[in-house]
Amino acid sequence: MRKKAQAIQKQNTAPHVLSRGDYEYLEKKLMAKKTKKKLEEVAQSESIETVIDRLSPIRRHVKWKMARTKKTAQMMSETAKEIAEKIVSHFQVIIVIIYVYSMNN
Repeated sequence: MRKKAQAIQKQNTAPHVLSRGDYEYLEKKLMAKKTKKKLEEVAQSESIETVIDRLSPIRRHVKWKMARTKKTAQMMSETAKEIAEKIVSHFQVIIVIIYVYSMNN
């Protein structure tokens, strides 16, 4: 049983570094950071009419990338870095497609 688990783990080329924290904890942490940034922007604008809209949820690709990033802002492995770059490039293409589609309609 142990050897089987070790063989499976050996195939994992992009491990996460969440330790005991899970994706839910990571999402709470990222949302807190996003909220703090939004509040600072509102404070700097000094506008009374400014209403803080509901914040959009953290995207899955951002959580995946953050789960594999060390505290020193380096990716866990070269494979994880390559996968993250592919994900981000695909996401940017999707954003462009959506923008072009919305401009045409």
